[in-house]
Amino acid sequence: MNYSKKSTSKKKATLKSKRIRMGKKLGVVFFKTMLVLVICLGVAGVCAGVGVIRGVMESAPDITSASVIPRGYKSVVYDAEGNKIAELIAEGTNRTYVKIENIPEHVQEAFIAIEDERFYEHNGIDLQGIIRAGVTWVTSGFKTTQGASTITQQLLKNNVFDFMSEDTMLDKIERKLQEQYLAIKLEEIMTKDEILESYLNTINLGQNTLGVQAAANRYFGKSVSELTISEAAVLAAITKSPTEYNPITHPEANWERRALVLKNMYEQGYITESEYNEALADDVYSRIKETNEETTTTSTVYSYFVDAVIDQVEQDLVEKAGYTEEQASNALYSSGLKIYTTQDPDIQAILDDEFADEDNFPSGSKVALEWALTVVEEDGTTTNYSQEMLYAYFKESNSSYEPLYDSEEEAQAAIDEYVATLGIKDSDTVYESCYMVIQPQASMVIMDQSTGDVVAMIGGRGEKTANKTLNRATDSLRNPGSTFKIVAAYAPAFEELGYGPGTTQYDGPFAYTENGTTGRLVSNWDTSTQYRGWTTLREAITRSMNIMAVKTITDVTPTVAIDYLLKFGFTSLQLEGSNNDYGQATALGGLTNGVSNLELTAAYAAVANGGEYIKPRLYTKVVDNDGNVILDNEAETTQVISEQNAWLLIDCMKDVITGTGGTSSTANVSGMTVAGKSGTTSENRDVWFVGMSPYYTAGIWTGYDNNGYKHELSSSNGETSYHKKLWAKIMTRIHLGLENTDFEMPDGIVQCTICSKSGKLAVAGLCDCDGRDGIVINEYFVEGTEPTETCDVHVAVNICADTGLLATEACPNQVIQVKVLLPAMQEGVAEATTLDTAYGISADLVSATCTVHTGGVYLPSIYEQSGAVAVTVTATEDTGDVSAGETEDGGGDTADAEDTGG
Repeated sequence: MNYSKKSTSKKKATLKSKRIRMGKKLGVVFFKTMLVLVICLGVAGVCAGVGVIRGVMESAPDITSASVIPRGYKSVVYDAEGNKIAELIAEGTNRTYVKIENIPEHVQEAFIAIEDERFYEHNGIDLQGIIRAGVTWVTSGFKTTQGASTITQQLLKNNVFDFMSEDTMLDKIERKLQEQYLAIKLEEIMTKDEILESYLNTINLGQNTLGVQAAANRYFGKSVSELTISEAAVLAAITKSPTEYNPITHPEANWERRALVLKNMYEQGYITESEYNEALADDVYSRIKETNEETTTTSTVYSYFVDAVIDQVEQDLVEKAGYTEEQASNALYSSGLKIYTTQDPDIQAILDDEFADEDNFPSGSKVALEWALTVVEEDGTTTNYSQEMLYAYFKESNSSYEPLYDSEEEAQAAIDEYVATLGIKDSDTVYESCYMVIQPQASMVIMDQSTGDVVAMIGGRGEKTANKTLNRATDSLRNPGSTFKIVAAYAPAFEELGYGPGTTQYDGPFAYTENGTTGRLVSNWDTSTQYRGWTTLREAITRSMNIMAVKTITDVTPTVAIDYLLKFGFTSLQLEGSNNDYGQATALGGLTNGVSNLELTAAYAAVANGGEYIKPRLYTKVVDNDGNVILDNEAETTQVISEQNAWLLIDCMKDVITGTGGTSSTANVSGMTVAGKSGTTSENRDVWFVGMSPYYTAGIWTGYDNNGYKHELSSSNGETSYHKKLWAKIMTRIHLGLENTDFEMPDGIVQCTICSKSGKLAVAGLCDCDGRDGIVINEYFVEGTEPTETCDVHVAVNICADTGLLATEACPNQVIQVKVLLPAMQEGVAEATTLDTAYGISADLVSATCTVHTGGVYLPSIYEQSGAVAVTVTATEDTGDVSAGETEDGGGDTADAEDTGG
């Protein structure tokens, strides 16, 4: 029994043991199975992770050394002497690239010490730095983060990954992995110095500066090569946060980080203890403040000249270099162009100085408004108000209201009164644009006629408060008045018809047909002076006689005149439509659109340049950021008139200033030969003077910006003449120290003695015997156009002493007198007295014969005098018809009864 019990107990123990062993075996199997499963899952996870990482790496951007070169550079504009006169800066482009060899070592070391102390040791990523940053993050309870990005990584972030958004944590992880991957790749293809150079030219250093060169100039007014250790530490302190550590807006924060930069430089062995202490004690922020005050008080508004340069370069990039308009604009403001202009800094300074002197302008100036207002209500409703609406408000109560004010205070009061009527609520958002512009305005352009270079320009008087505002030198189209007589009438006639200073026209009442309108009577500008009768074109130019110019353009035809104006470079002529410029009024500057000061001055410069037009140049070349010339602005020339005719025109225009009866004596320049022409439009809306010396051509305009103003320039306070004095004052200063030489007479000019009434060879004893002095003159001609015939306007006749008419046989008292033949008036045009009337006799000999002593059929003869035309007058007793013809041996022209313009 007992044995049996023991046996049973043994079996139980054995069974238990077997169960235990079986459990262990099952546990081992399970563990092994789970282990295998975990390992498999781990391997799969690693493979998946590797696959993900590989995918991230493969999607990283391609990288080359060119990939990390900073993009976006400001363009710089230089004057003719290489001085910087403007920087064209768009957001993100205020950068000036500088080579590493021009960046002092202590500047390089300042950035390395604070941003990447193991820069020269790592291969693009700093594992030690990553571990340090991770430990700090964990030990701070995941609150404190430290940067671990190397300079190489920062360079990639700024120049390669600048397009990537990081909206999610996955985005950030992906970008960081790619950044680290590419940092290693970049270090394989670039040297440390190349990486550091790109970095120091890339970093944002606040105040819209990119790179150490732009920052050195902005904060210290010097080149990066001149920075001290203390100043270098200031810049290196900015990199962590250009806003928070800005030394201008947050000098205390920058000071603290600058101290850390200097501490790191000392501890890392870049500077000595004495250098550290000296830099730490440096009062650098007072210098920054001083430089900032100078920078902010210096106007960043471009000059009128620079505005015009921008326009011309942008246009040429499109037309000559094949850019689109968008590409041209981007190139100008963000590709680091170097634009070399034609501006002479000394001449521009003189022009700016004289236009800034209010004593050069008439008293009683007015103020005009450029105003607009936008009101946005809480619900988003937007209402716009314009200056025209403001004007209309005041005209309701005052029909003669004109938007010109005696002062800025008066102008502001008008704005306030109108705005008060608009019902603007406190909850409304208001946007207002308001510029107060002094009136009358003015502009001036000065060119070197030998090159076509615009050496100076100003597009208005008063402070220029914004870029690309109205440039009255290039953008305003105004009627040129009598200045156009030279280029629209006389230059074409000299060239096409052989006219010259000695050619004569009859200054008397004259009407012309234009655009279907007949009988348009021309009057001279000086209505107080009677018509001058037979007049040379020299005198017509000197006295600015309208009728003479209109007759001349009629002779050469307006069509030919327009052809010449196009050759002279005018681009605003109206060539199509019923209201085109193909008419006689063009001779007087009566144009549909008007012309710009720049184009008018360039046309006169062509005359001053021997008749050769050179398209006005504001720049000579444009160079890209790599030094390649992308625009070479070579002179574009056209020979419009011969140099002989150009010289004759200049010789006539000299008399405008110094000759008897000249309209512009106040434009005379002491110690320098000058020539020019004035111009005034209807109701004194515009007044001009364009003139030249042997060195420069200059055009000045003045008038009110709004041609619709009833207010006109007043002669009583000098508004119609001050511009000539200002022109002379500026030209006098420009020519100081220059030799006073005359305009060189070209070959092919001859001089003849002529009668100023006929323009033909003078006859002694005839042309000098009509009772007046100065009728016989010496005049210049282009060789081959000089007169070969003798005067046919002066005649010697038997005059009835009682009536002053041609004597008949019955006239008891007869005398021989020299008379001037007067042409008959146009049909429908009233006869008028001229300076020749008292000395003349009608070419219609019937009306010129004595009507008192009518007995007999004897016809008086017109005596031939020393080569003069001998004219025989015949008549019949019953009809009284009279005809004029040559004598048998006369050899002269017939006296025409109609005014054919000479």
